[in-house]
Amino acid sequence: MKSKAQPARWGGRLGKAVAFAAITVALCLAFNFLLVDDVHSYSRVMLDELYAQSGQIDTLFLGASHCYRSFDPAVVDEELGTHSFNAGTSQQLPDGSYYLLLEAAEHNDLDTVYLEMFYTGYNQQKSSDVPLACYLLTDYMPATSFNRYEYLWEMGGPAAFADLIFPARHTIASPDEIPELWIAKLTDGYEVGNYKYVTYPNEEEYRGNGFVYTYGVTPYGYGPILEVDPQAPMSDFGLTYLERITEFCAENEIRLVLVTAPVPNAFCANTANYQAYLSAVQDYADAHGLEFWDFTLYRDAENINMDVDAFADAHHLNGEGAERFTPVFCDVVKARENGVPVEELFFGSLEEKLASAPDGTYGL
Repeated sequence: MKSKAQPARWGGRLGKAVAFAAITVALCLAFNFLLVDDVHSYSRVMLDELYAQSGQIDTLFLGASHCYRSFDPAVVDEELGTHSFNAGTSQQLPDGSYYLLLEAAEHNDLDTVYLEMFYTGYNQQKSSDVPLACYLLTDYMPATSFNRYEYLWEMGGPAAFADLIFPARHTIASPDEIPELWIAKLTDGYEVGNYKYVTYPNEEEYRGNGFVYTYGVTPYGYGPILEVDPQAPMSDFGLTYLERITEFCAENEIRLVLVTAPVPNAFCANTANYQAYLSAVQDYADAHGLEFWDFTLYRDAENINMDVDAFADAHHLNGEGAERFTPVFCDVVKARENGVPVEELFFGSLEEKLASAPDGTYGL
């Protein structure tokens, strides 16, 4: 009798464990539906489009907000005949750029990657200091993606998976938004190509293929946000993932170009040791056979036309600035294709740029 009771006891425990797990999963799904605002997420809309265009993308832009607010793929494709995609996301760190590159390369035959190199991301000491930068991507990567789990593990270890299972820990909606959120989730909130939930009149709006158009100009001037350590212009964390991106592109015959979108000259002048960072990136590019295009140092100031009307804040382009800049970016791509030495299109240093052709913000 005793031997028969033992399996029954274990069977009862297993049944209770399964029931507990099922209830836990159901509660997580319920809480995520009721509380998590993923409908208004730029990164969700962007990743939905990225996967929807699998097999079509040949040109990829990677980076943080300076990427998705500066490069308009619609203009790039019209000018260059490419199928480009802007995979920039808020606060995207070098590890996020690396894992997005892996995701995009799994689904597309990439020809060129433009990596936007605004300095704050490459001064970051570790990814776990900004966990939301990771969750903005991993929340919306497919469940079948190995890159998703490797990225989470490298960012936060086992603790990061709690946020994967229960994203309400980091993306909870405000109470006044919940009724509209539920309606959106039950109707058209997740339709690919529907931008109404990521459109904010007179503020900013998502315009497709990762590009966000921003309205307005800064009322606060061009003060610095982080000075550069001249002894360590890039962190070990930044260099590690920059090297991984470089190696992956080389191994897969993808052309990698390091770029920075235009930043107000006044901001650069106000940021201590800013040139040390630019020099470090240029040294890295030279050592690895890469090109570095810093459009803050673009020579033809009249053509690029960066002034106070082109910037939404101390260091981001607004939509008008992006529409001025993107054609100039395309001009540089075409010049390179026609054999023009690209380095001749840029000043060699910030000091030379400020002395010879400062933009309309310098001195403000």
